[in-house]
Amino acid sequence: IEPLVALARDGTAVQKENAAAALWDLSFNNADNQVAIARAGGIEPLVALVRDGTNAQKEKAAGALRNLAVNNADNQVAIVDAGGIEPLVALVRDGTAAQKQEAAGALWNLAFDNADNQVAIANAGGIEPLVALFCNGTDAQKERAASALCSLTVDNADHQVAIANAGGIEPLVALVRDGTAA
Repeated sequence: IEPLVALARDGTAVQKENAAAALWDLSFNNADNQVAIARAGGIEPLVALVRDGTNAQKEKAAGALRNLAVNNADNQVAIVDAGGIEPLVALVRDGTAAQKQEAAGALWNLAFDNADNQVAIANAGGIEPLVALFCNGTDAQKERAASALCSLTVDNADHQVAIANAGGIEPLVALVRDGTAA
């Protein structure tokens, strides 16, 4: 894992992209690898790629951050401490289709069962782009955006009101009523 983290931080453009993809794969459904990647210093270079990388680097790094945050409170905090929320919100708002999907998933996992991260995502302007993605995205994007919005509303009336004010109620009701094609 350490060589992959080094490549994600200091490699060529292609090496950074491939290292982010490998870390994404290694962190999928593997709690030991989630911990090992964080201990090896992998979160900071992944956040840097989400913020400043190429389109492919951004997508793969967002996917890796999504996986690193799953059911791992320490990684959720570390991603926020590394400045991960703002670039993820920016990807949900302005990224490519794949970037939007992965970034919404990362925000979902960062917000899940973490009140501080829920507030940080809302304060970073995350609610409006998540509602927009939910309204206008693909089925997979809508799923992740809806899940992120759900995580943001747990025990937080202010976020519930913000989602309503951003136009999120009607499309959420329509999803419950009509479902998706999937």
